[in-house]
Amino acid sequence: MTSSSSNARHLLIIGGGNMAQALMGGLIQAKAPSQVQTLTVIEPLEATRKTLGNLQIQAQSRGIVFNLYENLQAASRANDIDWVLLAVKPQQVAEVFDQLPDGLRSLLCGPGSQAHWLSIAAGLGCDKLRAWIGHDQLVRAMPNTPALIQEGITGLYASPTLTPLARQQAESLMAAVGQVVWVADESLMNAITALSGSGPAYVFRFAEALAAAGQSMGLGPEQALALARQTIKGAALLMSSSPDHPSLLRERVTSKGGTTAAALASLEADGFEQVIQKALRAARDRGEEMGR
Repeated sequence: MTSSSSNARHLLIIGGGNMAQALMGGLIQAKAPSQVQTLTVIEPLEATRKTLGNLQIQAQSRGIVFNLYENLQAASRANDIDWVLLAVKPQQVAEVFDQLPDGLRSLLCGPGSQAHWLSIAAGLGCDKLRAWIGHDQLVRAMPNTPALIQEGITGLYASPTLTPLARQQAESLMAAVGQVVWVADESLMNAITALSGSGPAYVFRFAEALAAAGQSMGLGPEQALALARQTIKGAALLMSSSPDHPSLLRERVTSKGGTTAAALASLEADGFEQVIQKALRAARDRGEEMGR
């Protein structure tokens, strides 16, 4: 490792999409501006680079060097890279490695490289990544979209040979956008993808269903949506601030023979928990298929 600090000094980000932008924003706004000293970002789309320009201004105001390039060839002079964030779609990963210029390849890949890799490409396992990278100093990460407001949670799996210092650095990077959960078995990354990676979409769909049900009972569209949004927000905040298990919080809202009990009984009769389990298994199985 090129740094003995618990912070990564130079982070190369390949791909400047929403999740990468969320991470950059979190790192830039981190209380300790020394979290990352240099950000080098590769983003081929001009429209996205214009968006990244705002982050570049913020970074520079915090004393962080922010390099923005159109392609990997333009970044071939970069050096002293501690970490590489692979933030492209899974189907684009092979293209990334095909396009690596020789200078960057020798710096980032192969057994002599001092750079570590952090991949958020869903479904791509360490074996495939290791074959491209040429060493096993890598971490798989599965963040979720609440990272955009620094309220995400990221599942992490580290290659067994990763040093404790590098593991701490990877955690520090992802903690900039929320909480972090480590797993010791890589196969569990597909379960994390199913639960929290895809999870926000389930919550949004539930909000849609709540609002639609409210409208079916006579509420106006704006009223129903406002009630659904704030109910989910309030319940989530209450759950996150309470040490109690969600089951206990549910029981406190549920009076015997009351309206909540009637609704919950209807959900259970329709196999609510089984429906959720089936959905998550479908997402997990799709992740495994993508990995193959």
